[in-house]
Amino acid sequence: MSAVAHIDEYKTGFFNSDEYRGAMSWNGWEANNLMRNEGPGADGIPRFSDVALALGSIREGDARGVAVADYDNDGDLDMAINHNPGDNDILERRKAAFFRNRIGETRSWLAVDLLGTRSNRDAVGAVVTIEAAGERQLRLRTAGSSFASQHSQRLYFGLGEHSRVDRLTVRWPSGQVDEFTDLEARRLARITEGGGIEILSLAGASLEGASDAAEPVAAEPVAAVAAP
Repeated sequence: MSAVAHIDEYKTGFFNSDEYRGAMSWNGWEANNLMRNEGPGADGIPRFSDVALALGSIREGDARGVAVADYDNDGDLDMAINHNPGDNDILERRKAAFFRNRIGETRSWLAVDLLGTRSNRDAVGAVVTIEAAGERQLRLRTAGSSFASQHSQRLYFGLGEHSRVDRLTVRWPSGQVDEFTDLEARRLARITEGGGIEILSLAGASLEGASDAAEPVAAEPVAAVAAP
């Protein structure tokens, strides 16, 4: 028996009550959560709020697996969710769901692709740090994540209203460190370990506020530190 097959009862909240559930977790009966980063609080600890209901990601399907990627190449991360059919014979509740993010059309961002040479080719384990207008962000290149799904390996940084990145640093698994400065926002930075950077446009992205360079812009790292 699944929650999807008994959705009317499920929506009353009874199955989530202590009276019904007790101290146990019932796999397949949980509601989806979508957490929004609200930034650090006064104590410096990051705060998150659940916006799943407001944004419509709580659905009647029994969600199993999420894949996050920039599916439309517009500079922000979209989300695909698969559903477990279970014993539910209602087609609409078995279909996969796609949630398109449109924030990249109005805010700035930077996307980063990595190609390892001395390190593994997929650059798994590389750490990318950016600095923009006094703020610092960090992303780690991983080998995989999510249940029965695979997120995009491209790294994305949200920049809000900032039009440029002051500094980008890549720390490769080999120990190599590459640094680049003064990068334009709303672009894809394609970085080869020890081999420089290409600045490219994404096919679906708005370049409002950015220069209209039609060709990739090549740049050399301002620092490349080899492992001892």
